[in-house]
Amino acid sequence: MAAQSEYMMSIGYFFAFGAALCWSIGAFPLTIASRQMDINSMNHLRLFIATILLSFIALFYDSSNFIHLFSFEYSIAWFYLGVSGVLSLVVGDYLSFKSFSILGPQQALMLTTFSPASALIAGIILIDEHVNVFGIIGMLITIVGVMTISLGRSERNAIPDHGFGSISKGILFGLLASACHGIALAFGKLGINEQKLSGQLVGPFSATFIRLFVSALFLITLTLISGKIKVVIKNVTTVNDGLKNALFGTIFNPTFALTFAMLAIMKINVAVAQTIFATVPMFTLVIGYFYYKKKISVKAVLGVLASLVGVGLLVWQDELLTYF
Repeated sequence: MAAQSEYMMSIGYFFAFGAALCWSIGAFPLTIASRQMDINSMNHLRLFIATILLSFIALFYDSSNFIHLFSFEYSIAWFYLGVSGVLSLVVGDYLSFKSFSILGPQQALMLTTFSPASALIAGIILIDEHVNVFGIIGMLITIVGVMTISLGRSERNAIPDHGFGSISKGILFGLLASACHGIALAFGKLGINEQKLSGQLVGPFSATFIRLFVSALFLITLTLISGKIKVVIKNVTTVNDGLKNALFGTIFNPTFALTFAMLAIMKINVAVAQTIFATVPMFTLVIGYFYYKKKISVKAVLGVLASLVGVGLLVWQDELLTYF
């Protein structure tokens, strides 16, 4: 039984890193798209396309379960996963893309390191999850390591002015987005757990579909009420580089990234998962070096090493506790 539990947790860590990698890959084209087209229009496009993709994936993966999702028996999952989706994909992502357009992907994604704190607090309140002292130390080391990578003085000074707002606004948007994403993750796991207690299971593809569908519906409703639907339709139907970048980024974020994230939180603690998600800047550092030819400083390398140590403490926190 213990061996099976360890195996399930290992799978959870694998999916968490998979989600971080997908967010990293998607960050670059989506950052470019956020500067080439209206952010609100881009978010409509992302959620609509990702919802379509996930509906096909969920239908192919488990058709009978997917069809039953639309029955009253799954109302609990729809409520909590819907709240999770709106909080993360509508509010959080809008703030994230505002931050992306100002700071760029590397610096903006650094601010995701504050999501574990909000995920930990929300996890304690909503789903009674806890992290031991080694886990807390690991979270802190990871946060410090990623901050070293992305938000040192030299890194801040190197951020070019793209004309989308001040650096301080970019940081504020990033911090608020970080809080939204962390809390949303706890709501997502609460929905999965509560639905399981009611007697029906909701799988990772179905859970991701619910989050996307409710978020897309919520966002479109807001746009209809505000009278801006014509502007959105015009922007998303005009073929240009912004549209192409948005479509490419959507494949990785949210489609694959959210599915991996749901798979991860089914196996491991939400605060631990969110801390692993916060290693995204490490991946963007490598992608930026090989694909965009961005130099890596010694400080950034030390930050990566510190982050890896922090994640190691998180992964083996229970084993370490047995020695003390």
